[in-house]
Amino acid sequence: MTAIADLNKLVVELRAKTGAGMMDCKKALTEAKGDFEEALTVLRKKGLSDAAKKSARLAKEGVVAYAAAGRSGAIVELNCETDFVARNEEFVQLAQTLARMCADGGLSALEQAKPLVQPVFMKLGENMALRRFERFELKGPGLIAGYIHLGAKQGALIELSAPGEQAAGSPALAELAKELLLQIVGFKARYLRREDVPAAEVQKEREIHSEILRKEGKPEAAIPKIVEGKLNKLLYQSLCLLEQPSVRDNKTPVSNLIAEAASKIGGAVSVARFARYQLGE
Repeated sequence: MTAIADLNKLVVELRAKTGAGMMDCKKALTEAKGDFEEALTVLRKKGLSDAAKKSARLAKEGVVAYAAAGRSGAIVELNCETDFVARNEEFVQLAQTLARMCADGGLSALEQAKPLVQPVFMKLGENMALRRFERFELKGPGLIAGYIHLGAKQGALIELSAPGEQAAGSPALAELAKELLLQIVGFKARYLRREDVPAAEVQKEREIHSEILRKEGKPEAAIPKIVEGKLNKLLYQSLCLLEQPSVRDNKTPVSNLIAEAASKIGGAVSVARFARYQLGE
């Protein structure tokens, strides 16, 4: 076996044992002049030898963070292993830094977060990773705002469209954004309007309710109408933001709140989009 083949074999074995990157393993072996045990020591000194053990542990805790400034905003979910680390100031600050980076357009792929995550990972000794993120950017007059619920386990980001720049900066629009964010988090909205619900999901719900009604002995001719009523209440009014009853009184449709704000502002106001994150969901 050639010297190169020997080195490659050692690199693979070192990576399997430590979980460190291929290039890190190769550099460690070169520095150790091919001595496997010495290479382990080199990696340990660099804080890389426990990477495999740590990365195998499940990162199921963490925080949700957002950043919104000017015409853009972002929401992120950063995971770690324990709630103890999730409450660590440095970890929380990392989540906020990643949210700002994303909002500013400096983060467009999960892999780009690794250089920032790695030092905190090595310092706190827990596996952690940016799980997901979403970025909004205004295309016209409007407002982007966010909200993080107590404990930073859930939050939301919303983009509102306004009739003009003056309306976009009005207190009425800011108040509407705040109320809608509480609505999204509190009532766990998933879609904006009923047209956004995937057809497959609607069909599945229709089939489930139809089967239940048949087992209850309901007349076949009456089932479609009853099912549509159930879809309105249990699907659309439950999951679609514009059709949900307001968190304010559990009665007024959210669409009415938007119309109310529009009358104060003096022009059409609409929800362009929103994102709701709940840790681990």
